[in-house]
Amino acid sequence: MLEARNNAQHVYDALTSAIVEQALAPETKLPEELICKQFGVSRHIVRSAFQMLAADGLVDIRQNRGATVAKPSFEHGMDVLRIRMELEDVVVRYLAGNLNKAQAAQLRESINKEHEYIHIDHALYMRHAYGFHRSLARMTESKILIRYLDPLLSQSSLVLYLYGRPRWTKCNADEHLEIVSALEAGQEAKACKLMRNHLEAMFQRAFSDTAKDETTSLIDVLERYAKVS
Repeated sequence: MLEARNNAQHVYDALTSAIVEQALAPETKLPEELICKQFGVSRHIVRSAFQMLAADGLVDIRQNRGATVAKPSFEHGMDVLRIRMELEDVVVRYLAGNLNKAQAAQLRESINKEHEYIHIDHALYMRHAYGFHRSLARMTESKILIRYLDPLLSQSSLVLYLYGRPRWTKCNADEHLEIVSALEAGQEAKACKLMRNHLEAMFQRAFSDTAKDETTSLIDVLERYAKVS
């Protein structure tokens, strides 16, 4: 039973990463047989992972139609972004003046990776941009805050994929650095303002009719994430 849970967690983690990093587009079909083959697991394991992903709002499961990557509506996306903004404000208040040197160094390393990959590897850029906000939440050590914010961070990636302009990410890494500096200095009001401005600017850039060009196959994506997760 423990091995089954661990295997399901592995598939869940890999597919979550693929969705968050925008390697899998909304409405992509997730065939059980193919995923079983790529991960070397049973259908039961894959279905358990799908249930976990569905609970996070990342996958839709329909009877007799299987699982697909979720496609949030515009209205749902707006709710996700608004509530995320409020919860990230709480995160900043938790951390202002309480960020230790090791945590600040970890965040700056993630920001350096954002700068490194922003123009050369979109998936790796998204991994570190998402990881920055996820790390902040975990540094609060609040299980409740982490529980509610984590799915919103993941769903935000789907929202931005669907409605985001092609180069909405360009200034985010610099904004992240400013937030870390304010947190380190214990400047709560400044850190809250920087985070809110950061998220508002990102969300204002987030909605556009621009379509994304999809050329990567599902098998290519699954092979990549089955290996690295």
